[in-house]
Amino acid sequence: MDQRLTFEKQITTLKKNAFHTIRNLCKVRFLLTKEQMKSVVNSMVISCLDYCNCLYYGIAEKLLNQLQIIQNSAAKLVTGKYKYDHVNTDLHDLHWLQVKKRIVFKIALLSYKAINGQAPKYIQDMFTYSYQGYVPRLLTPVMSTTLGQRSLSFIGPKIFNSPPNHITTATNTDSFKKLLKTHLFNLSISETMNLKK
Repeated sequence: MDQRLTFEKQITTLKKNAFHTIRNLCKVRFLLTKEQMKSVVNSMVISCLDYCNCLYYGIAEKLLNQLQIIQNSAAKLVTGKYKYDHVNTDLHDLHWLQVKKRIVFKIALLSYKAINGQAPKYIQDMFTYSYQGYVPRLLTPVMSTTLGQRSLSFIGPKIFNSPPNHITTATNTDSFKKLLKTHLFNLSISETMNLKK
């Protein structure tokens, strides 16, 4: 891991391994149904994109684009498209959030679990809580450095506090995830990245 937390080396390795997996799965695509292929791709490719992906918040746009290229290629594999075909609405049809939205989703989910006592104690201890009436809120700490402003304790409250109250006050994790995913699907990428504003 580099001192500036660019994650460039990690994403380069991830991309290499993901495309190796995708190429191998292409060879057996004709043996599997679309749903079977989707399950395999979710477990072997998409899960790698999601692993610790909240750390990717604030990295260079070119690296986020590399991650999106991996997801687009995975979608083409599932839908039976070829390398130079357009993805169009494939991600939506597969119910896959785009990479940037997945990062925001993971940060919001960790924050929700922390505020509801479902996260490990070290994550819960990152946050300061408050209530506006019955609505839970996370307080944003003061951070003066760029790296500090990429930390979960800083960006978590900004993202968690942004969705409508009916999402943040969901009674259980499954409901929160379903409501948040629907909310993010309905936002553009620019609107998603502006949730922190």
